[in-house]
Amino acid sequence: MMNASLLLRAQGHKVKWCVGLLLAVSMGGCTLGPDYVRPEMPLPDAYRKSVADDLIQSKDAVPMAPIKRDWWTLFNDSQLDTLMQTALVDNADVQIAIARLAQAEALAKQAGAALYPTLNLGASGTRASSGTVATTTGVAVSANTTQAAFSTSYELDVWGRVRRNIESATSLVDASRYDQVSVNLTLSGLVANTYLRLRSLDAQIAVLKDSVVTREHSLRVAQAKFDGGLISPIDVSQATSALASAQATLSEVTRQRGIVQNQLGVLTGKLDLMVDAGDIRTLPLAPLPPAGLPSSLLENRPDVNRAEQELKAANARIGVATAGLFPTISLTGLFGAQSVDFSAFLSGQSAVWSAGLGLVQPIFSGGLLQGRLDFANAQQQELLGNYVKVVRGAFGEVSDALVSVRQTLTTEEYLNVQVQAATKAQSLAVLRYEAGYVDFLSVLESQRVANDANLAYVINRSARLQASVDLFKALGGGWTAKP
Repeated sequence: MMNASLLLRAQGHKVKWCVGLLLAVSMGGCTLGPDYVRPEMPLPDAYRKSVADDLIQSKDAVPMAPIKRDWWTLFNDSQLDTLMQTALVDNADVQIAIARLAQAEALAKQAGAALYPTLNLGASGTRASSGTVATTTGVAVSANTTQAAFSTSYELDVWGRVRRNIESATSLVDASRYDQVSVNLTLSGLVANTYLRLRSLDAQIAVLKDSVVTREHSLRVAQAKFDGGLISPIDVSQATSALASAQATLSEVTRQRGIVQNQLGVLTGKLDLMVDAGDIRTLPLAPLPPAGLPSSLLENRPDVNRAEQELKAANARIGVATAGLFPTISLTGLFGAQSVDFSAFLSGQSAVWSAGLGLVQPIFSGGLLQGRLDFANAQQQELLGNYVKVVRGAFGEVSDALVSVRQTLTTEEYLNVQVQAATKAQSLAVLRYEAGYVDFLSVLESQRVANDANLAYVINRSARLQASVDLFKALGGGWTAKP
């Protein structure tokens, strides 16, 4: 006789020995299918030198300045920092990406489970009775049957099908992780650009308010001169028209600001968001990139890494499909106890066990298995093309962003000169009109030029800052200094 603890201990030792043996046999098998090798991409070693050199020669350039992952803090705006933190938590796209990553991790866990045997514990108790007419002896029979057993089954991964499947699932987890990073990067860029657009509109509103004040003053001067009989009513009408035009433009820009503020509310998940007025001209400029940025910086981009992991997963699925053409070898086993008398259930005589080896070799499947392999190869080629497309597109985005940063910087230098000259000309025109040396058309023209110059400067400053944001995004979050 043996008690329950001794029986379970004996079962445990045998199970551990069997599991170790099965894993050793399985891991000793081969792995079919191609091993992943990163595709060669014929890209220039660095981005256009002329662009980088132009930037580095600027007084605003900060050579080799490292950029943190939270690059938006470079704008030194607490409101932007708060909006970004909120968006990276409450935005719906971020939450979707987190859920997708959890799904991919769960699928990888399922794939990894196939590398180990399944072990189940089953127990049952049955009481059966047969009537007198159901037996050959004519005597009613009643019997109790009690059984408990561990059962196991395991597919030997001789051809590496399970390992390739795990490789594919793991790569898809990494792809989902990079996708989440990509969503965060895209969102942070969108929030930053939208916020900069809001601050640009604030600055435009400030310019237009100044223009309204200037034109109100011109209207008062024209009205006073008309009342004194010095001018005709044409000047008053022109001044009134110019004032109304500035007020209408101010109203339109105010409308645009309200819409952009609503867009920020949607991005951050705060639908009742209210942002106090600011001015883009007060925001510090982001540091410029060092000359000779290497194209290897593309490896920092999450979308490039995601495309590569998807390609790697597809490459592994070729091995899974290839292994399907070969025999499937499986082991099954059972160890437990069974007795018709419960009192003898735990005795040595009640032990039952079985072990089996199975092999299935596909002979004819109507092209099903070969079709799966062809599909896996075709899918790998598709994702290879997608990887090439993503890398080339990423290189182009960085090049475009560098050009935009350079040109908006150059444009701002010219616009700054224009603003100073136009402002001075406007002041002189108003003084000369008040003194009676010029007609009112000179005042109107000077006001128009000064207003347009100030608006152009504000809009270009917004474009310059947004180009910096686009460059941070294109480089996967910025760049770091060389050691």
